[in-house]
Amino acid sequence: MFISLRAACLAGALVATGSTVNAEPITLSDALKSAVGSSPRVTQAKALAEAAEARARQAGVSPNPELSLEVENFAGSGVFQGLRSTEATLALSQRLELGGKRSARVEVARAERDFAFLSYKAALADLDREIRLAHAELRADEDRAILARDNTASAEELARTARILVDAGREPPLRQLRAEAALAEAKAEQARTFGELLSSRRLLAALIWSDDPELSATFAEEAAPANVPVEAPTLNEQLAIAQKNAALARVRLARANAIPDITASGGVRRFAEGRETAMVAGVSISLPFRDRNRGTIEASQSESLAAEAAAMLARNEANRARYDARMLLGAAELRYEALAGLGISQAEEALRLAQIGYNAGKFSLLELLDARNALNAARLNLIQARFDRAEALAALIRANAL
Repeated sequence: MFISLRAACLAGALVATGSTVNAEPITLSDALKSAVGSSPRVTQAKALAEAAEARARQAGVSPNPELSLEVENFAGSGVFQGLRSTEATLALSQRLELGGKRSARVEVARAERDFAFLSYKAALADLDREIRLAHAELRADEDRAILARDNTASAEELARTARILVDAGREPPLRQLRAEAALAEAKAEQARTFGELLSSRRLLAALIWSDDPELSATFAEEAAPANVPVEAPTLNEQLAIAQKNAALARVRLARANAIPDITASGGVRRFAEGRETAMVAGVSISLPFRDRNRGTIEASQSESLAAEAAAMLARNEANRARYDARMLLGAAELRYEALAGLGISQAEEALRLAQIGYNAGKFSLLELLDARNALNAARLNLIQARFDRAEALAALIRANAL
């Protein structure tokens, strides 16, 4: 109920003033800056990238040495009663990683770090596209709402004129009914467009995390980006390549983990009886009879093959996305130029002549309505063409992201 009342009030205010009241104008560049600085999605991706960087640093650290104290031959029977025959051994042991485990672990961590930072860039690029689309949609909905407001005002004037002509006997009563029906349709369209306008405003406000839900998009013509060399890997390709590199690194790490490590130890032993001391040393190694890490190796190899296929698919999809976006942008620009030129001017001239002819009694109300509908359709097509251009431009910018 609150939203309906708000929409009705906003629609009435727009009709009365001819402008988007209570709407804070925002440019596309300002919207993009605001979104980057406040989006939790970007904050999350950045934090994950920083966490991956910290793990990459940690991966190169060697195992810590271990200090142990062992006491034996005490609290027994006979000569081992009490602490007379106690032996205490203080030893230091160190696990020695074999098979290149450390370098393989570092390689995996660095590959995962690269993927995390590319994911951060992808989050920025995805947000950029969403903001561009939301900003363009808001601008289009504003234009549609204003056009609906103007059409309602024209329909009201036409209905008033039709009543006068019917009362004067210059038009049959059917014409008045037709004019009133057109007025009802115009009012219904006005209510619909203002509902969409409110929705678009709230969407953009949500994307940029603005406390003001009454935003107004300012339009600025934006040039198409330069062509990116075909051989240059796009952001999506780089993500797939980073996944492939990480998968290859995991294969190497899995093979390295199959090689057992050696633990070397050395220390001193003290004998309570006689208070003599002696050095002790030892070495231990696990025997890989049961666990040779074969399951992990085979799984990582299969994941590597899948990642390589994904990289090839990403390359193909990136080329197609760039080509499609470039073609759609070219078509949208041609359509926009055609509609903004002769398309609108000819429809406006046709309406002007129809209005003159109707006032002079040479044209009927239906012919005037047809001229108005043609101009309205041309203006709606122009609004849609401008939005289509912005949508294709956003898709091309995202497809070209490096």
